[in-house]
Amino acid sequence: MKKNLAFLLALCLLAAFVLCGCGEKPVFGVSTNEDNSISVTADRGPKGSAGLGYLTVGENEQVVLESQLQKDGEIEVQMRAGLLGSESFSDEPSSITTIVGAGTESFTVEPGEYTVTVKALSKVSGTALIRTEPVG
Repeated sequence: MKKNLAFLLALCLLAAFVLCGCGEKPVFGVSTNEDNSISVTADRGPKGSAGLGYLTVGENEQVVLESQLQKDGEIEVQMRAGLLGSESFSDEPSSITTIVGAGTESFTVEPGEYTVTVKALSKVSGTALIRTEPVG
């Protein structure tokens, strides 16, 4: 009887482990899309996770950040003029924006190509989209 109870308990613990997804690795991904946008996808992404993307801002365009982050998930978005590795790449950010939770924010920068760094400032789950749209 004790062996059956121990086996049943071990089976229940294994099922709980599988159902809670505890075996899955945390995810924090940043990708540049063909439509001149950057997608951020996180599932328990650890604080300090980061990634790069690229964005082209045209004349009379603004940058729009749309986030669907859960609770107090916080990311920092830094835009640097130029493409990483090019002569025009700037060591100093043109813009630094912090986003917490869900919402939309927009701002303007000079037209050009930008390297965008996205960093998790806390453990973060959810998505974000960085894109451009006409001003106005």
